[in-house]
Amino acid sequence: MTTSANAVPVLMYHHVTPHPGLVTVSPRAFQVQMTSLARRGYTTLSADRFFDFLHHGRDVPAKSVLITFDDGYLDNYVHAYPVLRELGLRATLFAVTGWIGNGPARPFGERDGAPHCPNHRACKAAIADGRADEAMLRWTEIETMEASGAVEIHCHTHTHTRWDKTLADPIARRTALARDLTRSKEALRQRLGREERHLCWPQGYFDDDYVAVAQQLGFEALYTTRKHVNTRRTPPTDIGRIVTKERNGDWLLRRLSLYSSPLLGRLYTALRGE
Repeated sequence: MTTSANAVPVLMYHHVTPHPGLVTVSPRAFQVQMTSLARRGYTTLSADRFFDFLHHGRDVPAKSVLITFDDGYLDNYVHAYPVLRELGLRATLFAVTGWIGNGPARPFGERDGAPHCPNHRACKAAIADGRADEAMLRWTEIETMEASGAVEIHCHTHTHTRWDKTLADPIARRTALARDLTRSKEALRQRLGREERHLCWPQGYFDDDYVAVAQQLGFEALYTTRKHVNTRRTPPTDIGRIVTKERNGDWLLRRLSLYSSPLLGRLYTALRGE
């Protein structure tokens, strides 16, 4: 029997909220999916342990998975965090540090006074209107989740800007990206006390210049939105992820089974593209 994984699937979530919208799963679906993982004996890896599997070829359990969240929405704390903590699972959250606010930690889960968590469209509107605190995490909430061991925070840039769409000049783009990443690294260093090496690209966009800038700043693990299998031969600069959906636990377990097999995962991706 194989005791070490040949490939590790990476799940990609954004919102966990009862208010339907884009890139959203409901709290009920998330609870069912995470319970399925726990009951089937999956090991939820830390970002560093996953990187060691990719870069150093170190063994991880056969049923291993990395759970990721993008952006840093308040609903990740209110609805997803208590499920992860209750089940003894862990996840990686890529936060847009410029959208993270200050203030006391708010209630989460079913506690009295737990805040309303808007859907994706309303979150975007709140951010654009300067009301990010209504939609996004606070540093105190990040620190609470980190201290529990259930959620670790990493870099999703400081401004979530697509510089390729903003600046035509390639030198200006590289300069702006470097400044953006540096600000995010500094925010994470000041608040969490560590040097960041994990980066998730906004909207999944990157090119050779982006990768070069990130590597120059010390980022070693680069997360994409590409759907592919992650094995010991996968470059840490091209980590693939599986988009999650409003489906049941059996659906998720089937996806994990496919993307835990280098052969099946590649065949499935080639045939279905999902």
